Amino acid sequence: MCFPAARPRLADLTGILLSLTCLIHCLALPLIILLAPALSRWIALPEGVHAAILLLAVPAALVAMHDGWKRHRHIGPGLAAAMGLGLLAAGLAAHEGWIAAADPAAGDRLLTSLGALGLAGAHLANWRLRHRGARLAA
Repeated sequence: MCFPAARPRLADLTGILLSLTCLIHCLALPLIILLAPALSRWIALPEGVHAAILLLAVPAALVAMHDGWKRHRHIGPGLAAAMGLGLLAAGLAAHEGWIAAADPAAGDRLLTSLGALGLAGAHLANWRLRHRGARLAA
């Protein structure tokens, strides 16, 4: 059971974990597949994994950024999270072929990696501002 004060912390942790998972998927998985083509059958993830990660990241970011903003009143983390989510969505669009690109796979990896880093940075900034505010209030 999560107490109300633990909910934003859990949302930030979830957001950071999802962002890092996305980053690992986008960067490490292609490298592993390049280095060991025989393993690609076992490493391949279901086609809907990109959409699933985005669908989990959006509510985690909304909860964390909203609760963080109520506490520290800084809009920067929320804007960074919106940018990160936008890049993740653009990466999904590139992956699915919904946007024209010379190399959709490279566009997918680039956009998704940038989005994951931006979102993880937003959650980290939100976390730090929330805890800095708690120390200042004490």
